[in-house]
Amino acid sequence: MTLSRALLAAWLLFVGGTFSTLAQAPVKIKLKPEVEKFIAQMVQQHQMDEVALRQMFSQLKSNDGVVKAINAPATAKPWYEFRNLFVTPTRTSGGVDFWNANAEQLTRAREIYGVPEEVIVAIIGVETIYGKRTGSYRVVDALYTLAFGMPERATYFRGEFEQFLLLTAENGMDPMTVKGSFAGAIGMPQFMPTSYRRYAVDFDSDGKINLWKSVPDIIGSVANYLHYFGWVAGQPVVVPARISGTDYKDIVEKGFKPHLTLAQMLPKGVEPTDPLPADLVAGLFALELEQGPDYWLAFNNFYVITRYNRSKNYAMAVYQLASAIARERENQIAAQAPTAAQ
Repeated sequence: MTLSRALLAAWLLFVGGTFSTLAQAPVKIKLKPEVEKFIAQMVQQHQMDEVALRQMFSQLKSNDGVVKAINAPATAKPWYEFRNLFVTPTRTSGGVDFWNANAEQLTRAREIYGVPEEVIVAIIGVETIYGKRTGSYRVVDALYTLAFGMPERATYFRGEFEQFLLLTAENGMDPMTVKGSFAGAIGMPQFMPTSYRRYAVDFDSDGKINLWKSVPDIIGSVANYLHYFGWVAGQPVVVPARISGTDYKDIVEKGFKPHLTLAQMLPKGVEPTDPLPADLVAGLFALELEQGPDYWLAFNNFYVITRYNRSKNYAMAVYQLASAIARERENQIAAQAPTAAQ
């Protein structure tokens, strides 16, 4: 993708320093070889300014907090601990308030993309408590640390760094001031830069996409993301499973990605607790409870949620928070409805 001269000019104004002076007398700043290669790629493929990039990278260094956070994510906690962090009364009531305030946009997103309102709301609730916590790390620091300080993650995060620089250039943002998560996720729905550029939508039709302040864009983008990865309207997400024998262990080992029909699971000692079509394809997984494993059948829509965050704990938290939000909102509506006697 080639950026226009106007976008490049906007980006240069923000990166910092007086680049006109630097351009007249460029100083060769010594950087890591892999950073040099990255800069050359950005210059060659996207016509970004080499002097500006060198100036930016000369100011970056690895962040120990990012390393610590990426190596011990909350999703690694046992389910009984993780659930208590994300499926809470605060997030539930906040979700109802968010839904009530944005009911029209949520309904429109469901009608276009097929994703239920409560699921869209729950993802925003789990990610940032409806915009209250969008991240305190400078994105450039997080991405620099992960892309150039952790070789095992370098390929993915260099791609995200590339997309982040393109995103800030396209939107006239200062890349040095954008804040996000320890992994470089940004905005109210915590999109990674690649996801922002690929799946975010201008749902309010104002000619730009803003995942920090435009609630319609945020709602539409979350719905579009799940739709893109295969959300099927009207299908279940998860149901508890009854297990018997030992053959079920082979199914658990294959993970939560759907791979067997319920009919195929039945002879292996696995059946849903709710009546469901036998031809539904599912996976089987266990959640860690204090008293032992709790088994669940995961369907396509559960797997779709894990494309947002590849963790069964994350997807289950979204599902349970969504269910809690929908119940509380239904109770509120019922309580406000006039009685037959009135």
